[in-house]
Amino acid sequence: MPRSLSLSQLRTALHRLTLEQARDLQRELSSVIQELEQQTEPLALPPRKGREILQVQRVDDRLYQLERVRCGKPNCKCVGENAELHGPYWYAYWREDGKLKSRYIGKNLAPNSP
Repeated sequence: MPRSLSLSQLRTALHRLTLEQARDLQRELSSVIQELEQQTEPLALPPRKGREILQVQRVDDRLYQLERVRCGKPNCKCVGENAELHGPYWYAYWREDGKLKSRYIGKNLAPNSP
């Protein structure tokens, strides 16, 4: 198991780096910081027009939502103010490289959905 460095030991080690090593370390540290920020920030979804959220489940870094949806076809039953939306269907949401990603799951949410 690697031992932890004190802040003063880390500073001493940093001053021994070459410019190229310091730039590589900066890129790696930026990547680690971004990953840590994504882990600590709760997944917040913007409201989506044409969708009705019925249920929400959080599993690890993913958010699963049971939604009724509007398909967008002009002559469909889901068009209009009092329209009947499709579904409900499960969707998974997560962040990857700072971008919101989503995936259609289906009518049933399997216990170990990806």
